[in-house]
Amino acid sequence: MQSEYAINPLPDSSIFISFFILFMLCVFHFVWKCVAGKPAIGGEWSLVDLDGNLVTNKQFEGKWTLLYFGFARCPDICPSEMVKVGKVMDTLAKEHPELAKNLQPIFVSVDPARDSLKALKEYGKDFHPSYVFLTGSPEQVQLMAKKYRVYVSKADETEDGDYLVDHSIVIYFHDDTGDLADCFTQSMRPSDVVEKIVERMTFVPSF
Repeated sequence: MQSEYAINPLPDSSIFISFFILFMLCVFHFVWKCVAGKPAIGGEWSLVDLDGNLVTNKQFEGKWTLLYFGFARCPDICPSEMVKVGKVMDTLAKEHPELAKNLQPIFVSVDPARDSLKALKEYGKDFHPSYVFLTGSPEQVQLMAKKYRVYVSKADETEDGDYLVDHSIVIYFHDDTGDLADCFTQSMRPSDVVEKIVERMTFVPSF
């Protein structure tokens, strides 16, 4: 199966934007590790769950979270990243069950026009049962994506009206207060992610 990026190559400006976003994420991560204060990424948001209920970031306080932005019709990248998170959850459940119980994976659709509650319910059947799937109005999704510096761009439609959505490929890892603890890129293996999660969730400050 071809990659969504192979099918719809990004224009030069989009490539620049994507690389710029990834570069800024790396800069943020370095600065965040070196100075005190909260990172200027993320924030308050409100979306809708698969039962049509309003969900906000406040409802996940007390839990660590793995947040991923994607869309249900993504042919390969989104499924691959979501399966990776599933493997991470299974490994943690086996090796660190107490940590796994306090970790919540979340999927946010960047294609609210097509990702209805019914569509997401069907889509969710193929992935780890612990996932929470969220969508919302285009305005709600755009606002959240902006707060997380997520690049989202609708590709050209085909003759039958189908299209893909180019977007940033980052898993955002939050601590139990809702603050961003780390970012995991597409190149990281499940074992790499597990190692980082265990390191952060078991970290004890020395002061």
